[in-house]
Amino acid sequence: MKTYFLAIAALLFVASCNTATKNKVDGTDAQAAASGAGEKLVIDAQSSSVHWVGSKVGGSHHGTVGLKSGELAINSESVASGSFVIDMNAIVDEDLTEGKMNEMLVNHLKSEDFFDVAKYPESTFTITKVEAAATPNDSVNYLVSGNLKLKDVEKNITFGAKVTKDGDTYKAVTVPFTIDRTQWNVKYGSKTLFADLKENIVNDNIELQITIVAKPAPVAE
Repeated sequence: MKTYFLAIAALLFVASCNTATKNKVDGTDAQAAASGAGEKLVIDAQSSSVHWVGSKVGGSHHGTVGLKSGELAINSESVASGSFVIDMNAIVDEDLTEGKMNEMLVNHLKSEDFFDVAKYPESTFTITKVEAAATPNDSVNYLVSGNLKLKDVEKNITFGAKVTKDGDTYKAVTVPFTIDRTQWNVKYGSKTLFADLKENIVNDNIELQITIVAKPAPVAE
């Protein structure tokens, strides 16, 4: 039974990074939401997403989580405030081509072991601060801080992003960054919390990259 459990746990790998983490971000105490005013933009949920990449010994997985809604306030082409809602029922794995295997992985990620989607169908990100990067480059021209709420935990994180404008459409793409899932009470299979695990089946780290596309709100008739 133990051997079977380990095999299933390895198969139903949660999105988690290897030890070569990218831009590791530590969650800190939640901060007050940014309150800047400006032109109201609505997030295009169909064009926006949270991309995840995970790896384990001998393999990796990747996929997306869809967005449900959100809005931004733009002041002089800078993001003044905003938030978006992540649809935890829209977890997708993009690399498992065998249908049943793909379904098993996604269902396990949605289960109480991980994100408990039945109880917490939505996650949120609320901007607390946006500042111009001190040394902008092709990947980063702003540093964005915000409160990420997963399950029943809300913590503040900061990451770099490239914000561009094309006509009246704004697009923000973050650099890939890594968070420790256990800080948000996603604890299943953590070698850090469960010392009796003999193998690193589920790494604590999750790599994320967020893409946000926002447009002016439709004019009411």
